[in-house]
Amino acid sequence: MKLITLILIMASLTQIAGPASAQTDIKYLESLSLKVGQSAVIYGYRGDCGQLPARNAVALPPLATGTLTVGKQGIKDSGRCGLTPAVEIIFTATAPGRESFEVQGDKITVRVKK
Repeated sequence: MKLITLILIMASLTQIAGPASAQTDIKYLESLSLKVGQSAVIYGYRGDCGQLPARNAVALPPLATGTLTVGKQGIKDSGRCGLTPAVEIIFTATAPGRESFEVQGDKITVRVKK
């Protein structure tokens, strides 16, 4: 069942965004450590199950240690939806410190070093 769902999602993403982004597997990082200036994909932000979120519907918190931006489209293995389209959430470290925050109810902890 999951394989069929993945094939259907990838086929729909190929029509929307092209084959390169349809193959991006977006992982959820619960914690990470970076140096100032480094960036990492930390989360896959999904819309309703089986649908990409609208870019203007992506709600990202302001942070003291860095910035969050929206990246490429891909596939996320969601606990709620299974395999579903999503967009990358990228954390860029800008200031030393440690911080925890939530994205779509999932907790993420970052540590930024000089």
